[in-house]
Amino acid sequence: MIDYQMLFDQTKKLSILLVEDYAPLRNEMAKVLENFFKMVVVAEDGEEALSLYKEYDIAYKKSFDIVLTDIQMPRMDGVELSEHIRQIHAKQTIIVLSAHTDSAYLLKLINFGISKFITKPIKDQDLLETLYNEAIKLNTTERIVSKTALLDLGEGYIWDKEKALLRDSTETVKLTKHEVLLVKLFVKREEQVCSTEDILHYFQDHQIEISEKNIRNLVFKVRKKIPEKCIQSIYGLGYKFTV
Repeated sequence: MIDYQMLFDQTKKLSILLVEDYAPLRNEMAKVLENFFKMVVVAEDGEEALSLYKEYDIAYKKSFDIVLTDIQMPRMDGVELSEHIRQIHAKQTIIVLSAHTDSAYLLKLINFGISKFITKPIKDQDLLETLYNEAIKLNTTERIVSKTALLDLGEGYIWDKEKALLRDSTETVKLTKHEVLLVKLFVKREEQVCSTEDILHYFQDHQIEISEKNIRNLVFKVRKKIPEKCIQSIYGLGYKFTV
């Protein structure tokens, strides 16, 4: 039997999207999930789920940690939903609720790399144990990613490569869109000289037109927000980013 405290320890910071067209089951499962997850969002079919998935991605700059979906649903079934989600986030954790009559769909879902299948009628212990195991995988991956994604700039400043965020010791430092792009380029080219032409081309690749004068002003502004030693001016060549 799964230990509820152990489960909560793994899921308390995670979000889950529950997709189930049968209202009584959907409501019952949502009540259970709300005891463990930080955020539970429900949808009654694949079409609504995909819309909510995209909205969440835009609002939080990340995808749901787990998608828990039925297969047979009106408007858009679980197979099509999983296909769309995989196109947005190739490594999304998807758990599928399947009845024995859903066998025709299973091969397609396996090809999408579905994380786990839970057969109906659903047993609470099977559901909670599956969520526990998937949460452990997610948290382990998150710790590994976090260690490699955080770049120490010195003086208490951290650049989060994964989220493109700058933090000092107490809070997030506000950067404009152009400032974020410049820092991303500098981090990518760490210890290499970036010429003005390199920066111009980088911004053009992002459909942004910028002048050489604006680049100088942009570098000046970024220097004010990170440790001064990070950006060196190399006379006649450009700038070098060092941490």
